[in-house]
Amino acid sequence: MEGGSHYRPRVSRETRLLLAAGVMAVAALWLLARIRFPERPVSPNPVPSVLSQLTSSAKYDDLAREIAQLQTRLQPSLLALVAPSAVPRSRPTAPWRTAIRLRDDVAVTFVPPGSSRTQWDGAQVLAADAASGLTVVRLPAPSVTSPPVPWTPGQPQQPPYHVATDVAPAAVSLRPIFVGSLDPIASPLWPDLLWTVPERTDLAPGSFLFTGNAELAGLVISHGGGLAIVPGGTVLAEAERLLTTPPRPPGAIGIDVQDLTPGVASVNGAAVGVVVTWVDADGAGREQLMAGDVIEAIDGRAVATRQHWEVRAARLAIGEALSLRVRRRGELRDVALVATAPAVPPASRSLGLTLRARTNVGAEVIRIDSGAAADRAGLTPGDIITLVADVPAPTPAQVIRSYVSMARGERVIVAVTRGDSHFVTTLER
Repeated sequence: MEGGSHYRPRVSRETRLLLAAGVMAVAALWLLARIRFPERPVSPNPVPSVLSQLTSSAKYDDLAREIAQLQTRLQPSLLALVAPSAVPRSRPTAPWRTAIRLRDDVAVTFVPPGSSRTQWDGAQVLAADAASGLTVVRLPAPSVTSPPVPWTPGQPQQPPYHVATDVAPAAVSLRPIFVGSLDPIASPLWPDLLWTVPERTDLAPGSFLFTGNAELAGLVISHGGGLAIVPGGTVLAEAERLLTTPPRPPGAIGIDVQDLTPGVASVNGAAVGVVVTWVDADGAGREQLMAGDVIEAIDGRAVATRQHWEVRAARLAIGEALSLRVRRRGELRDVALVATAPAVPPASRSLGLTLRARTNVGAEVIRIDSGAAADRAGLTPGDIITLVADVPAPTPAQVIRSYVSMARGERVIVAVTRGDSHFVTTLER
């Protein structure tokens, strides 16, 4: 080597190409990460950011901590209410429902249409929509809490993670849930669009959904044989509407309907509507309607499906005027009716039980007639009557004989097994 010169190790061409390829790979990964995760902030050093974004950092322990924090945050707003029942409320199968406080002393819950709404665990029912099942109650124990904030999704079709409520006796818990998609759909039950969810989503009607930021995403309901979510903003707006609308006694016009069939449509010349199947001889429509008529419109609005009719009928009040457009064998006419008080059927004094023997166990309930003594006692299909009066493991004949041998107004004690639980109720003649 000559004096004053410095030795420089030679870098081979292959090494230079390998380094260049590495730099290009990191740049490509960084670009892909920015496309896949555009909402995340740009890191000044892309290497750790790329590696952290492309690898899963979520762990079960982290998720559990997030749920626990959310539970603490939402706990003052979540309540478990139990519906009245003939069976003891301490039973684990009692119909508990989740409620959310709208303010300190008022909460909103979901009651399946047709269920009792007069009393819920001491809470007074302030208003209820007989069609949708949304119910507002006054709470016996006020608590200082903030009103829920509705969630407004930017992209409803993007699969989101939510937190769903699970109700148990006197407690409401939270669990994470993945909703594959939220597809908007219209329903006559609600003023705004709903979101349908995939068929196998692990949700239950009556559950409320929240985001990770404690925003109210919505209420889960049954819809068209599947599930749908009523957006949180719609739930809160409808609850406020119920509170500000004076309650009115329910009315009826005394008819039953079915969906329009091709045969009935061809005879009447109708393209849309519902078909009258029965007219109450004492009802409001007794003089103007008959079986086979097609109701095409209510108050100027087309009746697209039977559900459209049922929603309007469920929200009728006594004295409310109803304008119908009716087609009978091609002839179109207008019918004006005024809703009257619905007829109250007398309570059935029959036992109303279909039973089958379970050897050395008792009598298993197969079917129950609505309104019958067994229905009023709180029995359900699948229950096993293990004792009636003083007869253990009774046969179906012994259950029936014990009931029919009683005088009117008498009661008999019945022991029942339901799954893993046991309770005692009474049958009244």
